[in-house]
Amino acid sequence: MSDEELAYLKSFGAHLYNLRKQNNISRVQLAFEIETNEKHLRLIEKGEISTGLSNLYKISKALNISMQELFDFEV
Repeated sequence: MSDEELAYLKSFGAHLYNLRKQNNISRVQLAFEIETNEKHLRLIEKGEISTGLSNLYKISKALNISMQELFDFEV
C-alpha cells in the first residue's frame, strides 16, 4: 500500500472516530449496528484496515449522516 493510501486510511479512521464520538455512540454499539465486531471497527478507526462499501453505508446509517458527510475530511 502506498504512503498516500495509508494517509487516506488514517485520516478516514480519525474522521470516523470523531463522528462516532460526536454522536455519543460507543465502538461496541456501532460495531453491533454495522454487524461487525469491536476489534474490526477499532482497526478501521486506527486506519490499519479498509472496509467495503456495504459497511460504509451501514456506518452512515448508524450515525444518521450521509455518505457525503462520511467522506468529508482532509487527508
